[in-house]
Amino acid sequence: MAKRGQLSGDLERVTGGYLNDLVANTVTLEDDSTISGALTMSSALIFGIQAVTAAGGDQAGAAALSATGGTVVNVTGADNSKGVRLPLLSAVSLGQVYLICNNLVNKTLEIYPGSGDGINPASDNAGITVAADTIFLCIALTSAEWFGAELTVVGA
Repeated sequence: MAKRGQLSGDLERVTGGYLNDLVANTVTLEDDSTISGALTMSSALIFGIQAVTAAGGDQAGAAALSATGGTVVNVTGADNSKGVRLPLLSAVSLGQVYLICNNLVNKTLEIYPGSGDGINPASDNAGITVAADTIFLCIALTSAEWFGAELTVVGA
């Protein structure tokens, strides 16, 4: 996929600059952009997904989540002791969000912070136990801790 700078140059050459405003106001997923003000979408908001298999029984052995692999984390393999480990807070931007899905109906999942980090309200390096078939929301709230919330399970 072409980046904005490439498109701008090509459009300048082909159209004499008539479409440059269109390119200047287009944001692609390859751009590193900040949007200030309201963002209005006329279609769905789609998050990237990463698949992770729970591992280990402590912070060091837990399966690592990718800092860039996707907001939605589909975790398999939970067994009431295995877990996943969030990226180090120093490796992500404040406000970065993960929706960690424990995709088993009868097993809990452990979620650990990166070494030296914490998940509110637990202490640094401590894991959080997430119920079976539940989503855990994590937000990089400060440079020292993730803010977490276990989302309510929807009944059938």
